[in-house]
Amino acid sequence: MSSLTTCLRSATRLERWSLVNAIAMLLATVGTVWLRALGPVLVVGTAMLGGLVGIERGRWTPTGAFGVANGVTALRVVLLGLLPPAASLGPWPLVALSLFLLGLDGLDGWLARRYRLSSGFGAFFDKETDALFLLLLCGFAAFQGVLPLWILGAGLLRYGFVVTLFLLPIPRKTEPRSSVARYVYVGMVGALLTSFLPYPTLSHPLVTVATAALLMSFGRSLWAVVAPQWALRKS
Repeated sequence: MSSLTTCLRSATRLERWSLVNAIAMLLATVGTVWLRALGPVLVVGTAMLGGLVGIERGRWTPTGAFGVANGVTALRVVLLGLLPPAASLGPWPLVALSLFLLGLDGLDGWLARRYRLSSGFGAFFDKETDALFLLLLCGFAAFQGVLPLWILGAGLLRYGFVVTLFLLPIPRKTEPRSSVARYVYVGMVGALLTSFLPYPTLSHPLVTVATAALLMSFGRSLWAVVAPQWALRKS
């Protein structure tokens, strides 16, 4: 218990928020599975992202302003609320909205780099919005019966990863940014979207491969955090 308290004290505010968010999302997913509805995940996820915006007020960008890149990410959060009604209309509206969200995801990163708006807040805001989007898609796939319930585990990998970082006796609680992880994420979203189309012989192998790649990507990120700490201890 004392080691966890020490970890929490040494962690940054963003890192502590990420732990609270991860625990909240894991609990919300339990409620979602119980109710067979994505309401708990969507409500808790958007509320936590709103809380992130609030606690980081004034530190949103290097200038302190919210910035156009974060504005695009905020738009993505709002549009996540349209996923349930889109899904109720059939697979194509869900796929179309999801592809639009994926395009916005690329846009906010480009804007942040183009106008030098990158920040710790922006990085967390972006990747946690990605995680919520992925979990929602996994939920739709599971509850519509197009994929087995285990697919929810793929959507929970981000949150399990964050909790694992805090359980390990290492000072760093944030993974380094990785272009490989970005490509794996896009591939996972694409594979999930194919599962809503009437081509199970194509979509099921794609989802399996993408899930394995996602698991390996998180393992790679975990090793990137842990390995330097082990090397320092041995030296």
